[in-house]
Order: sequence, then C-alpha cells, then structure tokens
Amino acid sequence: MILLKTGGVKVLSLVSCKSPLRFPGSKSKVLKKLDLYLSIPHKEYREPFFGGGSIFFGKRLAEYNWVNDKDPYIYDFFITVRDNPIELCILIQQYGKPTIERWHQYRNEPMPDDRLERAYRFLFFNRTNYSGIFHSNPIGGLNQESQWKIDCRWNEKLICKRIIECSSKLQEVNITCFDFEEVISKPGENVLLMIDPPYYKNGSKLYPLSLDHNDHVRLSKLLKSTNHKFILTIDDCEEIREIYNDSGFYFYNTTWKYTINSRKQNNNGKELFISNFKVGNTNVYKDYLILDK
Repeated sequence: MILLKTGGVKVLSLVSCKSPLRFPGSKSKVLKKLDLYLSIPHKEYREPFFGGGSIFFGKRLAEYNWVNDKDPYIYDFFITVRDNPIELCILIQQYGKPTIERWHQYRNEPMPDDRLERAYRFLFFNRTNYSGIFHSNPIGGLNQESQWKIDCRWNEKLICKRIIECSSKLQEVNITCFDFEEVISKPGENVLLMIDPPYYKNGSKLYPLSLDHNDHVRLSKLLKSTNHKFILTIDDCEEIREIYNDSGFYFYNTTWKYTINSRKQNNNGKELFISNFKVGNTNVYKDYLILDK
C-alpha cells in the first residue's frame, strides 16, 4: 500500500521494487544469484556504484542505507525520485511519448540547470537509447528504420509506478555523489558493501564515467584492507583475476544473458563474484575457487 503525500511518498510495507532505469549489466534479472550474500545479517548497507539501483531496490532495507554514484546525472535522478517523485511523474505525463525529433533536440542542447528537468532528460535518454546507454544512439536508429522504434521502452504508467515505489524505498536513505573510496573507507558497524563497478572490459563504452586500470587496482586495495563484509560483481577477465590473485577471497564465476550482447549469437556474459566471507551451506562452495593468502 502506497500513501501519496505532498512533498514525498510514504510506504507502509515494501520489500522490493524495480528501478525505472535500464542499465548495461543490470542485476535485476539475476538477484537470486545474490540472495545468499544480501541476506546475511547487516546493520548498514552501502553501494558505492549505484547505477540503476536494481540490487538495492530488490533487497530488504537495512537499518542504515547509503547509496552513491559519482555520475552527477544518476545522483540528480535518484535525489529527484526520492524528494520529488510526483513532480517528475507530472513532467513525464506532460511531455508524453518520446519522438525522434525531441531526441535530436535534447542531444543538441546542454543539460538543463533545473534538477527536475535534468532528471527527466536523463530518464528520457535512458529509456530511449540502446541498452539504456546515455551516449548511445536511439532505439531504432537515427532514421527510425527498425521495427523497434524510439518509444518501445517508454510506458508512462509503468515508469511512474516504479518511480513512486522507488521513492518510498529511498526515504531516509543517504544518497551521495562521491568517489567510491569515501564510501568504502568510512568506518561503520556491521556494514555490508555491495560493489558493482563499471566493467573492466568495455566499461568506457557503456558508462559516462568508468574506471581505468589504476582505479580497479585502487578498488582492490581498499577491499583487501576493509573490515566491512563485501560482495563484488565484475566481468571475468584475466586482468581482474590478476588484480585479486593474492586476496584470499572467495571467487565464483557465473554467466547470464546480457541485452548489451543481444546482437551476438551467444549473448551470455561471464562474471565473477568475489567476497571476503562465506555464506550458507558449505556445499554451495563446491564450484568456488578459494585463493589462500
């Protein structure tokens, strides 16, 4: 049951909801693979790389919750979803379905100064671009010659429903726009870190802000020294295995289908789960590669 109130949204009971954003590498369809990690007891939950937020929106709230993304557009969007969901939904309804003419107009204009308008523009490109990639071309192409048109992922009622539900879950949640180091290194009591950074391979092609090799090394050093529990999801590649090869962490490799690989004959993507703690029945670890210190 959702209660709408002036200036915000309150919820009586909400365990999970779905993000209004589409995101490359989103975990929305594979949350069950993370259940063992996310369900361990924790007092505080932190996400340094929030992205589309599908993991946070799919889990139960902790006592304290902190979500962060260095991308200012993501930050602006979720601040708006938390604090001004009704206004954002009104804007969505006022502008109506996207058109290719409006896409070209927005692409040739600077982002607005007004946060509400900026949040709408970010949502517009997210829902109309290929795989939700901000700097990509629109679905259907620039000339709209495909059978799939620019508005095929735009459903006003569904988007607004998700905005309202996500707003209710974001109430009392700390939303920041920091470098990941500040979120990971801050002390806390019984903290669970969900680390879902930009991919090592092709991250710069998928996200406006990505991590270079030195950033990934810096992240690994922070995780090797932290006292917080963490689960890291990252693309499985030789470079990542080398960065974490002396960690003593638990590795699990898994695959699932990616929309960003949909044009390939085999669109399965390979990922590593890396954690610093064991979960559940030890039989779960029969497929794990345990790297000793």
